Amino acid sequence: MELTGDDLTIFSTFEKITHVMPTDYLSTTNSVIFVVDPQSLGKAIGAKGANIEKLGGIFRKRVVIIGDSEQPEGFVRSFFGNIKIENIEERNVMGERVFLVTVDEKDRGIAIGREGERVKAAKTLLKKKFNATLQVRTQGGMRSRI
Repeated sequence: MELTGDDLTIFSTFEKITHVMPTDYLSTTNSVIFVVDPQSLGKAIGAKGANIEKLGGIFRKRVVIIGDSEQPEGFVRSFFGNIKIENIEERNVMGERVFLVTVDEKDRGIAIGREGERVKAAKTLLKKKFNATLQVRTQGGMRSRI
């Protein structure tokens, strides 16, 4: 992974506030998502989310901190931590590794995010870390169009 000056600034700012070095991050239109060692997740978030609040003010975006994992399923579960995942299924589709994540219909909007931002971010990080892609579907079998 090659880091730019902006990347180093973001990593440095995160580490300065949380005293935790992220393993990766992704900046989207409305959010900055940091990936940290799961052992350091609580420390990174801070007491009552204090570090998230500070970082949100600095970056002027919503800040999300997730735990890293060496296993794709663990990574996906961490990414969608506030959603009850019914099932994660790994498939090989035309030579590509695909993870089908099934969520309850009521959680579909949260899983996809505003303008599909959350599911796009999950796809980007999953591709980067595991060279895999992601599809979100609901209990009834509907798939997201993203």
